[in-house]
Amino acid sequence: MYTLIVVLGIVATLLFLAGFSRGVRNAVLEYRRGKPEPTEVPDYNYVGVAAVSVVLSAGFIALAGVAPMWIYAGPLLVLGTAAGIGIAFFVERPSV
Repeated sequence: MYTLIVVLGIVATLLFLAGFSRGVRNAVLEYRRGKPEPTEVPDYNYVGVAAVSVVLSAGFIALAGVAPMWIYAGPLLVLGTAAGIGIAFFVERPSV
């Protein structure tokens, strides 16, 4: 399991760094264009995703007390979060 977490960690790190560098390039490009930052707020929110994250985290913490294998769920959740943030930078569309 250790090897799997290390490999997934490397993949998540590369995905995060690639997405972050794309986000920085988009931010610099938008800044150089000199247009004001958009002020509209998206209609969606992340309350549901945040609630699911809290419930999953609490569940995995509780399960770690039941069976030792659940101790690996924490690092996997962290790696999933880092990968998700990297993907978010690729999904984002720069303002034109």
